[in-house]
Amino acid sequence: MTPRRRRDLVRSFVLTGGRARPTRNTHVLDVITMVTGVPDRSVAGLLPEQLAVVELCRGGYLSLIEVAGHLGQPLTVTRVLLGDLLDTGHIVTRLPGPALPAADAAAGERAATAHILEKLLHGLQAL
Repeated sequence: MTPRRRRDLVRSFVLTGGRARPTRNTHVLDVITMVTGVPDRSVAGLLPEQLAVVELCRGGYLSLIEVAGHLGQPLTVTRVLLGDLLDTGHIVTRLPGPALPAADAAAGERAATAHILEKLLHGLQAL
């Protein structure tokens, strides 16, 4: 029997520096938050995982959950990596859909959540 090579030799807590949450910007990193890389930003000094995120996101906007899927990392690890890159200015985020005034943000967030849950329900019923 030949030994198998493991692709996940680096543990999640090493990638995140032992953190389970981003240092800041937690409120903008929902699973549907759209992320894109800043094209002019130097990638010198980034960790390999951070570099992979920046390269992945430079092609256009991806949702946080899509980034996690491409990286093969859990959402918590992806949130920490994206939070760090957001703090350093390597990525920018936006919520999907039209921008809402600050007064309507809470109502818009509830409506967006309800809409996503309805789409999920319809998709599951179609299976």
